[in-house]
Amino acid sequence: MPNWRLLTHGSASPARNMAIDEVLLREIREPVLRIYEWNVAAVSLGYFQPAAVAGERLFVRRYTGGGLVDHAHDVTYTLVLPRAHPWMELSAPESYCLVHKGVQAALAACGILSELTPTAHAIESEACFAKPVRYDIVSDTGKLSGAAQRRTREGLLHQGSILVPDPARNTDLRRSFASAFAARLDLAMTASELTPTEEARAADLERDRYSTEAWNRMR
Repeated sequence: MPNWRLLTHGSASPARNMAIDEVLLREIREPVLRIYEWNVAAVSLGYFQPAAVAGERLFVRRYTGGGLVDHAHDVTYTLVLPRAHPWMELSAPESYCLVHKGVQAALAACGILSELTPTAHAIESEACFAKPVRYDIVSDTGKLSGAAQRRTREGLLHQGSILVPDPARNTDLRRSFASAFAARLDLAMTASELTPTEEARAADLERDRYSTEAWNRMR
């Protein structure tokens, strides 16, 4: 298994966060785990959702599918895999299950017990956290974590959100996430930064795509 690149980012705008994630997919050379924050209370919409779902809230459209996610109090992470990575041979449900076992370990490191739901719940909702699907992470308080994926010729983009019962524990979760995730899945990780090329491409995507009405209100 190749070494993973670890990116830990502070708060940034919704548009910048989504731009960085897409750039990591476009420029992918080695597997990446990115943990990041939002500088404003906003929601993200799945690629196929209508803009009206956001209501009056500030929103950005993701490159992945799935439902609306409220980022006011969550912990967000992104996983990016190159096309040749062994995990790319897994089906979408299998990859969700594997990644969420790593997320479960991070939650357990903070004293939060959880389980993977074996089947989708019979609930219809545009909101991700109101509708647990197979292999989402749940507890007796409700859904704790979900994710959405997109596969392209470059590889896999997996965007995940974790909502713990007490947001005051988010700092601890962010601090322990990478080590617990890596230990559970037997991964080696090395701290990294965005390259100048990635920074430049992210700035372009932030300006030309994720900050625009044309992208965010395309549906």
